[in-house]
Amino acid sequence: MDKNSRITKIALFIAMAVALHWIESFIPRPAPFLRFGLANIITLTTLYTFGGVWALFVVTSRVIIASALAGGIFAPTFFFSLSGGIVAGIIMWQMPKGTFSPIGVSVAGAVGHMACQLLLAGIMIKHFSLIHVLPFFILVSIITGMINGYCAQVLLDVMQGQKRLTAL
Repeated sequence: MDKNSRITKIALFIAMAVALHWIESFIPRPAPFLRFGLANIITLTTLYTFGGVWALFVVTSRVIIASALAGGIFAPTFFFSLSGGIVAGIIMWQMPKGTFSPIGVSVAGAVGHMACQLLLAGIMIKHFSLIHVLPFFILVSIITGMINGYCAQVLLDVMQGQKRLTAL
């Protein structure tokens, strides 16, 4: 893949991640701080398509752009999103792709994302009683990680099919 094609696809992935982040804001949540993390579908797709460095670039770009568009740049939610996204990206990058499917990689990233955010919240409020809600958050992370991983797998399959069609 040439440099211009890669840059174009990365820009498209960032735009899709920002759009999914924005769309998700209209989905009712069981709690104000719980999100499905739909933009992570694009992060995971980027990871499998271009590698870990580009996945972290997409996460960072998405958080900065989405926060700026929402008027929340450098608000506490910005730092929660950025730290969780970077930790999830690093965890997913380090997962052995030959051993785990995109679903397993996504679940690990989702759990890491949530654990990072709880740790950051504990540091910010200087109270670590949030540890008591960790089992609930891990369960939610597993469920959303499975859904997002499945969606990323479908997207990767479609992209692979498209690549085969263009090769004909």
